[in-house]
Amino acid sequence: MKLIGVVGSGSTIVYAPLIVYEEAEKYAKEEQLVIIEDTWRNIKFLGILRNVKRYEPFLNIYRRTSFVDNPSLVESGTLPHTGAYISIIGALRAFKLESVEIPPNPGSRVYVVEGKEDLKVNLGRGLVVGVHKYSGVEIPLTPESIPFHVAVVGATGTGKSRLVKALIDEILNETGYRVIVFDHAGVDYVPYYRDYVAQASKIVLDVSVISDLILERTGLDRRTYESYILLSTLWYAFNKVFPKLSREEIEKLGVAELRKGFTYNVLSKLVSLIDYGELTRFMAKYPIEWRSSEYRDYALKVIDLLKGRESAKVRLGISLDVRLGEGFFKSLSGRNVLPSDIVDLAFRQKLVVIDLSMEDPIVKKYVVSTVINEVWKKVEEKQESVNIVAVIDEAHNYACRYCGEPHKAITRTSREGRKWGFGLILATQRAIDIDPEIRGNINTWFFSKLQTPSDFNEISAFMNLAGISESSLAILEKREFYIAGLMNPLRIPVLIKVKEVPLP
Repeated sequence: MKLIGVVGSGSTIVYAPLIVYEEAEKYAKEEQLVIIEDTWRNIKFLGILRNVKRYEPFLNIYRRTSFVDNPSLVESGTLPHTGAYISIIGALRAFKLESVEIPPNPGSRVYVVEGKEDLKVNLGRGLVVGVHKYSGVEIPLTPESIPFHVAVVGATGTGKSRLVKALIDEILNETGYRVIVFDHAGVDYVPYYRDYVAQASKIVLDVSVISDLILERTGLDRRTYESYILLSTLWYAFNKVFPKLSREEIEKLGVAELRKGFTYNVLSKLVSLIDYGELTRFMAKYPIEWRSSEYRDYALKVIDLLKGRESAKVRLGISLDVRLGEGFFKSLSGRNVLPSDIVDLAFRQKLVVIDLSMEDPIVKKYVVSTVINEVWKKVEEKQESVNIVAVIDEAHNYACRYCGEPHKAITRTSREGRKWGFGLILATQRAIDIDPEIRGNINTWFFSKLQTPSDFNEISAFMNLAGISESSLAILEKREFYIAGLMNPLRIPVLIKVKEVPLP
């Protein structure tokens, strides 16, 4: 360890002022770990340097001195020195970090921790995603805090996905948790876990989601066309699946009484009798081939049955042919995976990465919400801890207040998941876009350079940042993150350098 100065007057159990020796100034860096040696009380304190500043008693901007009118005196008569504040983490006793009961004595010597051999303290076993930036000391993250939820926040290029990747690997290797990753763009996690990838393009969409997709893509007025599209989709799916069903499956679907033919009464019975959950399951068991021309015919017949106007038929036909086309319907075909299959797969192999890259935003939200809801079904069924972590990339697209179904699923998980071992890792560029209720239930934050000043304000509203300033974030390099909250074994936020993640 290197001696860099002494504690000045006015220390508390939270902060201690530091007067830096002139020859040791280059070692007094922001975020450097230090040890305060209070020989009067035979106590050592661990702390972090913050707010390093250069002072000069005669050049105080609030005091008039002779230097104001005689600038030439500056070269020979000033006494500049460096000062800082030490954010005190804890007292070092018997290789343990304990709470601070009394402030360090003024005059106590302060030493820089230059390596892990200098810090003789047991921080426990945990998840290691990186080391303290300057000392190289490993910061083991507390695995017991996984279900209390984690947020990783930083501007583009800060290394969020590398940090999350390191965290995923540690969770898989060091704990009994399973991990489901929703890769929004398909480039951050899919390349690393190719043997565990599930394509969202294989996940079955229920008839309501398909209808929403058609309405969204065509731009048709919902007030006029929603019932037409929904009934057309239901009728199309039913007629594709029904011929493949056994007698037992027909009973299970709830349509044994349904007469053949295509009339208003038949359509009404279908709507009232069918078990929609079973229909979706049979759509997975007997994958449907969707064709543009066939669907168009079904839709026009539905408009006829519902006594729709001829103009509605024309507008619908044009929208389906021109704005959708065969490519859209091809993307609906051959889907044979249920959201419950994804959860079951996670239980079997511990990791599933869902590639959402090629999907419409409506489908992405559907996949995230339904998979999370399937985990909750497991909880309700088993009434025991499920030990699952859902990693949601670009989480502001799913956890914002107006994000619909995924917002509801994520909110429930943030509020109730800790009881059932169901944790969240939300990676986002903008903390402010995450719903406040969800933010309030996140108990561990990793943050680097931020997108806007509002993001810093939001984080500081939920965490004691112990003197970290927004300006200190601006100078961080790639893969440098502060960690604050329950997973941090230290009492205050600390700066870590995330370990290198090999290229896929």
